[in-house]
Amino acid sequence: MLLRKFFIFIFLSLVTATAAASDSDSERPQCAVSCRHQTFANSTTSCSFTDTACLCADKQYQSELVDCVKKTCTTRESLTAQRLRFRECKIPQHQGYPVADPATLAPLVLGTVLFAIRIAAKFMGLGGGWGPDDYTIIVSWCLAVVIFGLNASMVHYGFSHHMWDIVPLDNITKAYKRFYAYVLVYKIQISLAKISVCLFLLRIFRSTTFRYITYTMMGINTAIAIAWVFGDAFRCQPIHLAWTGWENAEPGKCINFNQSTIANAFVNIIVDAAMVVMPMYEVTKLSLSIRKKLGVILMFAVGLVLTVVGILRAVVLYQHHRWNNDPTVTLAPVNHWSTIEVQITIVCACLPITRAMLVRFFPGIAGVSGERSYPYPTGGTGGRSNRAAFGSRQAGDSHISKTVSYSVNYASNPRRTSSDDMVHLVEVGPSHDK
Repeated sequence: MLLRKFFIFIFLSLVTATAAASDSDSERPQCAVSCRHQTFANSTTSCSFTDTACLCADKQYQSELVDCVKKTCTTRESLTAQRLRFRECKIPQHQGYPVADPATLAPLVLGTVLFAIRIAAKFMGLGGGWGPDDYTIIVSWCLAVVIFGLNASMVHYGFSHHMWDIVPLDNITKAYKRFYAYVLVYKIQISLAKISVCLFLLRIFRSTTFRYITYTMMGINTAIAIAWVFGDAFRCQPIHLAWTGWENAEPGKCINFNQSTIANAFVNIIVDAAMVVMPMYEVTKLSLSIRKKLGVILMFAVGLVLTVVGILRAVVLYQHHRWNNDPTVTLAPVNHWSTIEVQITIVCACLPITRAMLVRFFPGIAGVSGERSYPYPTGGTGGRSNRAAFGSRQAGDSHISKTVSYSVNYASNPRRTSSDDMVHLVEVGPSHDK
């Protein structure tokens, strides 16, 4: 009697274990189920087949199981098996960025406000009238908004989460399509914003050497945009592998995108630093007081923020590429910092005109009086003479030839001149301000 009960107990235990295993394997691809049985049969683990907690803690068994799945399953099947294995072992999901990320939304709002102020200043006749720098920054701002939207859409479809946690898996393709467009728009926007800044500087400084250097920087930014846009657009052959290549379902080849992006980041950092130093150095050669020079230099020094963001972006990409082979997790922080970077370019490009607006309406807040001049293009002629225009040259020099006091005339109906108008500084009397 006791022997019969013992055999009945053993039989029920085996049936229960088999049913549990069947339920556990019902959602797995067949290749992953086969790998579980094969790996368990060949392993030296001391765990039972139904002891999930013990098997999850056995690193050697888990490593052998993953290797088997990679060899025998398709990419889609491997990702499904990986997701189920992580849930079974109670491994928490990677917490990515929110769709509406305050860290990217705040610079977008700030850049949009400064952009609106710049456009308003142009309609009011401040800032020297409309010029190429204004038209390029308008396009650049529009692209910055597009970049913000594409980044939010990528996060919505799974970027910043592990690939195996993205459900359904077709969302990975949708995210990569948006990433493909994002990369191209980013390269255009960054270079266009920098070209706009160069065009703005040409309206201020008249030193021949400075102008040659500025035109050179414009050429470099144009070359960077063209080279990397074409490189990124055709980085895969056939092209659609840029968004379907993650499946490894068809032959083709792609360049190493991470290495290309790191190279682009370092080139941009060097260009950013050069574009900050250029106007700062030019200001030091002007016959202005130390206080005025520092004020203008600090304004241009805001561009260093863009350089710092570019460095952070390069470091983040390098670190994630080095320690993480999951593209949807690796690329998300890069997109995050790239989105912030493009908004900062709008801030840097619009800040000088914003300060001119403050000088016009709130001279006390700006820290100056209405009778002092600043290096911003303006629609006003400035009064009696254009002899001492800011940045003008005499005998090959790039600074004002004598120290005088100046006044800017902000007329209610300023006379419009060419797009190359500068701040016209008018001599109102001698001064010993150094």
